[in-house]
Amino acid sequence: AVLARALGSNFLSTIRVSATNDTRDANILPGDGHWIEIGFEQGFGDFTFSRFDGEGRLYFTLFQRPDGSGSHVLTLGTNLGFSTNDTPVFERYFAGGFQSFRGFTYRGVTPRTGVGIAVGGTFQTLSTMEYRVPVTADDMIQVVAFTDVGTVDNRVSFDRFRATVGLGLRVMIPAMGQIPLAFD
Repeated sequence: AVLARALGSNFLSTIRVSATNDTRDANILPGDGHWIEIGFEQGFGDFTFSRFDGEGRLYFTLFQRPDGSGSHVLTLGTNLGFSTNDTPVFERYFAGGFQSFRGFTYRGVTPRTGVGIAVGGTFQTLSTMEYRVPVTADDMIQVVAFTDVGTVDNRVSFDRFRATVGLGLRVMIPAMGQIPLAFD
């Protein structure tokens, strides 16, 4: 039913209001501070729906060399979202893959139809804990250990709660700017 309603051409427009508080010491690979955003979105057109979501990340430097390099950073993050049942399939919550829910395939954490087609959910809760440690003296190569937990469902439920643990690598290449290559 969710897929059938989205077939063909659709007109959708949304209005979003959000508030953000950012005290991070850096936008890329922060070591201290927090980033919090809450938002409300109203969709109208062929689909009328409401969505509330919130996301937050806390960063703690647990150790660093006297010169300020070599930081060991603990990151705690969470993402919570609710959407009404009228939300179209292309606006629902999906999780899985890099920067969403590591250890699962892209959109691998979501409700599915009886034949296995991912249709997205109207409730999402995802959390992560990551510990980042430099491997080289110049901080250009870092390793991370992480755990991601959460669920995506069509109601507020923890019946299909999932968890993963893993390791990753962050590689800074100066010629490519400040954004590291990430391998998890």
